[in-house]
Amino acid sequence: MRKLVKDLILPVVVAITLAFVIQASLAKPYEIPTNSMFPAIQGANSTGDRAPDRVIANRVIYKLRDISRGDIVVFDPTKGARAACSEPGDVPFVKRVIGLPGDEVTVKKATVSASSPYPELRPGGSAAVQRTATPNSFGPDGVTERQLQEGDTTYVTFVKKAGDSVATPYVVPDALTPDYEKTFPVVPAGNILVLGDNRPGSCDAHVWVERDAAFTPQDNVIGQAELIYWPITRLQFLG
Repeated sequence: MRKLVKDLILPVVVAITLAFVIQASLAKPYEIPTNSMFPAIQGANSTGDRAPDRVIANRVIYKLRDISRGDIVVFDPTKGARAACSEPGDVPFVKRVIGLPGDEVTVKKATVSASSPYPELRPGGSAAVQRTATPNSFGPDGVTERQLQEGDTTYVTFVKKAGDSVATPYVVPDALTPDYEKTFPVVPAGNILVLGDNRPGSCDAHVWVERDAAFTPQDNVIGQAELIYWPITRLQFLG
């Protein structure tokens, strides 16, 4: 009996204990129920034949470095944010960091022009692309891209970084184009401003700001979304 405990049961108990420790302190899996981060992270689609992505959150990374603009973070939303999204319970949110402390973020209409002071807004530039979900409703199944030409208008996210004198376009590759204009207050110390890559369909800071809940305390961040691990066909690291 002692040999059975030593050779079989004890290793199983140790393995289970280690799994719980790793999950609690290093990494933890999350299922993404919505399409707020589409197309980077996919929720279920409207026909019900696509399982939502599941991601691994690195819970240690921000003990080693600061949160960076562009990071995809898993976090506990504020009460105002959760209420604005009508999301009950304690399910974490997943969004992309756009604003850091001291930044001024605006989303505004801009014109594509060869004479634009911003290379991103010249024809062929990274912001001169209209990206919409296909279909643009719950459960998008793809992305339609349209190259914008001279004189076309679009919505662009501008970030005036802390310490800079001017704002410049901040383009997230593959993110859907916003369909709104919004001006946010300066990001307070100890906070971040987050938006979903599915800009028209994400309940994020552009919605929360109307409830004076635009910002997320950095202390609410659980970790960085590092990896889509399921479905297996979607296995990939997140940029």
